[in-house]
Amino acid sequence: MSATTLEEPPAAGAAAPRQAGRRYAAFISYSSRDRRWADWLHRSLERYTIPMALRGRPSPVGPIGVRLPPLFQDRKEFAASADLGASIRDALALSSTLIVVCSPASAASPWVDAEIRAFKASGRGHLIQCVIVDGEPNSADSARCCFPPALREDGTEPLASDVRREGDGKQGALLKLLAGLLNVGFDDLRQRDLVRRHRQLVRVAAASSGGLLLTTALALAAVLSRNDAVKQRDVARQKTLTAERTVEFVKSLFEVSDPSEARGSTITAAEILDRGATRIDQALDNEPNVKAELTTTLSEVYQGLGLYRRGDALIQRSLLLNVNDPATKTRQYFTLGNSQARQGKYVAAVATFRTALARIDQAAGGTPIPESAILIGLGEALAALEKYPEAEAAIRRALASDLGSLGPHAPEVARDLEALALTKTFAGDYRAARRMYERASAIRLRAQGADHPRISENLNALGSIAYLQGDARAAEDYWKRTLRLDRKVLGPEHPDVAATLSNIARVMVERRGFDEARPLLERAVAINLAQRDDTHDDLAFTFCNLGLALRGQGHTSDAITTFRRALRAAEKHGHRNLAPVLTDLAEALCASLRFDEAARLLDRAAPIMRADYPDDPWRSAWVESTRGDCLFAAGDSGQAAPLIRRSSATLLARWPASSLYGLTAARRLRALPTT
Repeated sequence: MSATTLEEPPAAGAAAPRQAGRRYAAFISYSSRDRRWADWLHRSLERYTIPMALRGRPSPVGPIGVRLPPLFQDRKEFAASADLGASIRDALALSSTLIVVCSPASAASPWVDAEIRAFKASGRGHLIQCVIVDGEPNSADSARCCFPPALREDGTEPLASDVRREGDGKQGALLKLLAGLLNVGFDDLRQRDLVRRHRQLVRVAAASSGGLLLTTALALAAVLSRNDAVKQRDVARQKTLTAERTVEFVKSLFEVSDPSEARGSTITAAEILDRGATRIDQALDNEPNVKAELTTTLSEVYQGLGLYRRGDALIQRSLLLNVNDPATKTRQYFTLGNSQARQGKYVAAVATFRTALARIDQAAGGTPIPESAILIGLGEALAALEKYPEAEAAIRRALASDLGSLGPHAPEVARDLEALALTKTFAGDYRAARRMYERASAIRLRAQGADHPRISENLNALGSIAYLQGDARAAEDYWKRTLRLDRKVLGPEHPDVAATLSNIARVMVERRGFDEARPLLERAVAINLAQRDDTHDDLAFTFCNLGLALRGQGHTSDAITTFRRALRAAEKHGHRNLAPVLTDLAEALCASLRFDEAARLLDRAAPIMRADYPDDPWRSAWVESTRGDCLFAAGDSGQAAPLIRRSSATLLARWPASSLYGLTAARRLRALPTT
């Protein structure tokens, strides 16, 4: 029996309470001969991360959270008896549902049959779910029948998923069980699961700044364009005064009283921003609208430079000001929504963007933030919550507005297409996403030139699509072009540069270019650590890649240390790279003859890898191959040989013989005894 805790509470006010007295999501009933399947079910169900869009709904197991409540798994088959033990009866009473692992062994087990009867006696027979692992339903041959008598006595065949059946398989069976446990539609859960896994792959493969620099350009243009307000005598006096003071303040940022400070072209944007933030803190207390405009602008520019922490602190501070200008207030909400989305607080971001939309009419004629920009922010936040119909509706509304008012070649239209393309990428529609990114890039090239920051973002996204489609060479070419532009436009210290470096290095590691990859990865780590702590989720991927490069160069001890840093980051965030990190760390430990620890890590990695990468069989084969190699190194060639032979076929079918995984699989295979 095991217990887990929910990682976060369900959405407030969204769900009904769990059935009274139910402690377990499910009771798993099985024969001891099927313990391997029961263990897999237990681990997979409790580890499964429920899609965000389903969280907070009511269900038979209570309000849906990040994971299911604990499951009860009877670890042993008791001696035959006419009565169930008290602990088993208590567990059945405390379980919301019953899952029966069906096979000829369970059909013949008096204890499985008794558990089913006890559960049905409570009036909850409709909450029984079956998963077939062996045998046939209601077979005339009693030796092959997989349903216990208690499931067959009413003459109907119970509904069941089959882990062996084409179309179900282990992942399909798992999702059917989850759909029943959560009382959601199977097709809905399957689609959300596919979408989430595509989205996670996209996030590992590439990092997009999400329009930070476009926002920055709009913000700066908005501030400087306030100078025009001075010439408009029909504009209200308050707006004119605000504009005059804003322009005056922006100009002052570039003025120095001490000639020793006048470093001309060597002064950095960050230094100018820091100077401005200090002056804002010390002045303008009697002009809250001006202070709010400047603070909001500096927040946007900080974030455009990748200085996320300072940018967020500024926009939060600006909300404390007593602002009475509707246009300024709308802009504050827009900037806050963007900040919340960048931090992954998507529910809050949706609410904030909707507040900004509600205020847009009040600010008509004064706000520098058009409605379409707010709609795009809203759409992207909804997409992150996997609410794709709502997201696409918001984005297409923005696109229609911009096409009608600005024409097909406006940069705003490119922005809208990019948001729509990102949503399509998350959903796995790579062909549609590619077309939209290419169309958006063509618009930007014509209107803004080849050096515009969004050109590099689009190249980055196209590289991600190529990588996800298995074309590593094309992905690397896209990412190298991205890197050149990012260094030129964003500077060498921006977190987007770090993400691109890590992507390029990953392709190099896969083709065994360890000497090329290592300096790129060390640079990516340094850039990240300047802005983030070492357990940030991005570093799970970067540290793992660096560990592979170090291992490939023969620096096993350093690789182990680096893999452990990757593991801490992956564990903290439930990162998709957790199972690969566990496997790579185990491989390095085996090379250091630390077989017991390696075996424990591989035991942990195997079920996670199967659950997280059901469509990538080579990954589970890599775990199996690494286990075989460890056993072989420990002197157990009898157990090692079948593992290595079986896994090598899968690995060599996926990877070229010259690649990291292909060459390693072939080497392990050659090392086996010929007899």
